[in-house]
Amino acid sequence: MALAAGTRLGPYEVLDSLGAGGMGEVYRARDTRLGREVAVKVLPAKVAQEPRALERFELEARAVAALAHPNILALYDIGNEEGLGYAVTELLEGQTLRERLESDSLTTSRALGLAVEIAHGLAAAHDKGIVHRDLKPENIFVTRDGRAKILDFGLAKWSDRRASTGDGATLATLTQHTQPGSVMGTIGYMSPEQARGHESDHRSDIFSFGTLLHEMLYGTRAFPGDSSADILSAILREDPAMPPSSNSSVPQVLESIVRRCLEKDVGERFQSVRDLSFALEAISDSRPDEPSASPPPTEPMRGVDVAPSIAVLPFRDLSPKRDQEYFCEGMAEEILNAMTQIGGLRVASRSSAFHFKDQAHDTRHVGQALNVTMLLDGSVKTAGDQLRVTAQLINVEDGFNIWSERYDRNMKDVFAVQDEISASIAEVLRGQVGGAADTKPSKRQTHNLEAYHLYLKGQHNWYRREVGSLEKAAAFFEQATRKDPSYTLAYAGLANAYSSLGFYGLDPDVALAKAQAAIDRATELEPDLAEVHAARALIQLWLEWDFERAESSLQRSIEFNAEAALARCWYSFLLSFAHRYDEAVSMITEALEIDPLSPYANTCLGLAHFVAGKNEEALPALGRALEMESDFLFTHWVLGGAYSKSGRHDEAIATMERATSLSGRGSYYLGWLAYTYGAAGERGLAEEILAELEARAAGQYVSAMFFAWGHAGLGDKEAALDWLEKAYDERNPLISFLNWPLLDNLRSEPRFKALLEQANIPHIDRAG
Repeated sequence: MALAAGTRLGPYEVLDSLGAGGMGEVYRARDTRLGREVAVKVLPAKVAQEPRALERFELEARAVAALAHPNILALYDIGNEEGLGYAVTELLEGQTLRERLESDSLTTSRALGLAVEIAHGLAAAHDKGIVHRDLKPENIFVTRDGRAKILDFGLAKWSDRRASTGDGATLATLTQHTQPGSVMGTIGYMSPEQARGHESDHRSDIFSFGTLLHEMLYGTRAFPGDSSADILSAILREDPAMPPSSNSSVPQVLESIVRRCLEKDVGERFQSVRDLSFALEAISDSRPDEPSASPPPTEPMRGVDVAPSIAVLPFRDLSPKRDQEYFCEGMAEEILNAMTQIGGLRVASRSSAFHFKDQAHDTRHVGQALNVTMLLDGSVKTAGDQLRVTAQLINVEDGFNIWSERYDRNMKDVFAVQDEISASIAEVLRGQVGGAADTKPSKRQTHNLEAYHLYLKGQHNWYRREVGSLEKAAAFFEQATRKDPSYTLAYAGLANAYSSLGFYGLDPDVALAKAQAAIDRATELEPDLAEVHAARALIQLWLEWDFERAESSLQRSIEFNAEAALARCWYSFLLSFAHRYDEAVSMITEALEIDPLSPYANTCLGLAHFVAGKNEEALPALGRALEMESDFLFTHWVLGGAYSKSGRHDEAIATMERATSLSGRGSYYLGWLAYTYGAAGERGLAEEILAELEARAAGQYVSAMFFAWGHAGLGDKEAALDWLEKAYDERNPLISFLNWPLLDNLRSEPRFKALLEQANIPHIDRAG
């Protein structure tokens, strides 16, 4: 039964119907909290009683929620009202691609432009491990301003365990399982493997994309037929129906792309949508409306150093349970560190190389992105105490293997395998780096295999920064130090974990005591280790408010490791809050030269601009960070602040709500969300968040800073200052945030100036 205008679904008031389909009815509605119009998709009551249909509805919502991309429909909310399940999305104005194709043909240039946008959105989904499985013109929307949006992830499938929900549960547990032999997709647009009911992956989407591109370019279906059986037979056995070249305005190079997408054998198609989009963009940059007699010749790599340079990609986990991700990362990182000891060889940074983790990648693309001449790729498989490691060194320009080897060993031999791989690469490079390819001797931090594995698990969780991951990191580092009391890096990692936990809301006294004990032990063991100086700096910055000593420690860290991108990021943070804008930008620029694909480093650049009040400079850097990792929490809260200070309150709210969801409603992010609501004039919502924090504070430590932010957003200056003074008395790490632009409305208050002086933080004369 259709819903009448005025019906309420939670905070959403139905305005009118937009249409209906097999998986639900769609309504235009108004969000009564934020005053914006949205689209609400409701599952019909008769369908809601079928468990599989309900599961599919929730699956679509979760799939869209895991994505954040301009070419994918944005999900705002999901709920249930008296048995009616619903999802709330952005409201689109325009028409589906099917409607567009039926109303008029597309020029080649327009078709190509839409194809590039669809490919970008699809690549974002694949990067999250999500395969759409039902691409067709009905599931592509063309907005009034001409932007393509991918809709309807109702048949979506998670191809790996990387993507996760806001509460930390893996999306893989929610995958819609398909019985062997069942056919998923839409006839005419499904791949041969889908038509046969076989297992499919991201390359099935590439086939479906090819059918879309064919229809956009030629106005006809790639596999026509008078019946479903005829169409399926054509998909399985026949070449796509291409018009004669003499009757087509489509360049031959573009036709070649269509044909490659539509190859029956998955191995003959493009192996990633990224590669496909690069091919399309190369044509778009030329003049696609002019037919070309042949594909353009392969261009030599641009921007790749002539001198030998290498990127060590994260090794793939081929273990039966796929539970060795931490070990695969550690294997690659250990070899990467050994590579840095080879004189004359430039090595891409960890986070830039690890940007390509779990992605199907083209060697030329990766080489250009990382500006290297070689890639080291590999895999790890464990079974009990048995270990198999494969590694291959690849020449970026032609994709040929320079060297490859397989190692079948006992797990206790893992250190020897790492050394052998490094030595083999050094031997390969001999003569290419001035005859100095021998690795310099480096001290192995531990020979205890259990301690090593625990340390790797700690590092793995340290980098993830998901719900509860910092607590897990601290626990693993602690266990590693018990297994090997002389493991310096484990103590440094433990200090970092507790410094960060203090930043995000652990009792400051507990955080300082734990972090200080760890760094004292690390200093006893190896006082001149770069990682030790960096960890000490984090304690001095957040837990002791000692900017001067923190700066000295960071300088020492960089002195001992010239390629220390992370230390430079932390240094730029310090310089930003010390009101040394030019130095902060210079320092983070150095970090980006070392680690250009790091979302953390790009966010630090955005933060440096933002703290200086330069929002227009901040937004591009933050946008680049989200392109690299769409759910990076650090980026979301800095971007939310920049939007808020720019008066773009709807965008600020949406961004901070997303951050809060990703954090599992962590108190830190609730504090910033309260500020954002208050600054946007949503007093009731801000007060609700503050009440939630007060309820939490009855049973656990909740930082006074979180309340200060909320009251500052509401303009309650006296209350905000009361909470700031309490935070100062608590020795709260976030006192360093007194120069954060979102507190500018307090800057002229005498009590605020007194706090700055007490905390030894320079005053910034910036209009509030």
